[in-house]
Amino acid sequence: MNEAYYFRTSDPDQIRHAPSHLERVSKAFPAVVTQQESEHERQCLIHLLDTLNGRVPGCDVIAQKLRECRNDLPCRSPVCPHCRRERILAHLAMWPVLPGNSAEYVGVVLFFNKDTQTSPPWKNTDALRAQIGRYKQRISRVLNRLGYAGPATGTFSMMRHMPDGPEARIFWVPQLCLFLPNDSTLIKGLKAHMSRSGGAFIDSSTVNTPVIGLRYKDPARLLSCALNPVWHKADYTLTDKGALVKSRIELLKGRTLLKSLLTLDSLGTGVVSFSFGQLPGKVH
Repeated sequence: MNEAYYFRTSDPDQIRHAPSHLERVSKAFPAVVTQQESEHERQCLIHLLDTLNGRVPGCDVIAQKLRECRNDLPCRSPVCPHCRRERILAHLAMWPVLPGNSAEYVGVVLFFNKDTQTSPPWKNTDALRAQIGRYKQRISRVLNRLGYAGPATGTFSMMRHMPDGPEARIFWVPQLCLFLPNDSTLIKGLKAHMSRSGGAFIDSSTVNTPVIGLRYKDPARLLSCALNPVWHKADYTLTDKGALVKSRIELLKGRTLLKSLLTLDSLGTGVVSFSFGQLPGKVH
């Protein structure tokens, strides 16, 4: 690396950054999270893991993994901010995208609303792994049936829905965020598939939709969303009659966040990642 780059570190003997060719990609795409931001997130995660170590089994293992993640020996964990950033930059180096806003690509989120579950996903990681495997096959078949050869890339995650009322109403919905070319026929086909058999219905108090489009126009931001495995929660504000007033998408917190991180680390990047077709292998 050279003086054109400024890096943040918690360890003066080891500055965690992407390979030089990917750092050059990062300079071309300022919308992508920076090395400094990734390091700040890593330090916050390690602090949280250390603080709650003992209350949630396994925290010390992930904290150590994040501490020991090195440029020459990355941990490859989906919870690692630096490894996640490298993955985004590596995809940007392969996709034929240019910096700035563009209508050439879109980001869409597919909600598997028919598979809502009230039990937290970490209660049965093997079942979640198998479920994601079935989703990969299903969406690949749909894309093939629509005559699309690829490429498409994305990541599976879980959304925790928290309507007002008893905790028993809390449920989880699997979702897949996809980055793909802006083809209206393709998007309509995905929507039609996800809506079949009443698949749009979740709960009378929530916004029921099988597919949403991300509003960003910058391909780098869209790709960053599509490659983000972090789980979120949806909070709702309802009227006295149960009508939806507004909803908010937020990061998980506390023990729920830690348990989601442990589950993600157990699954691994390969399980939660979706890839369809061959990328052109473009390098900036």
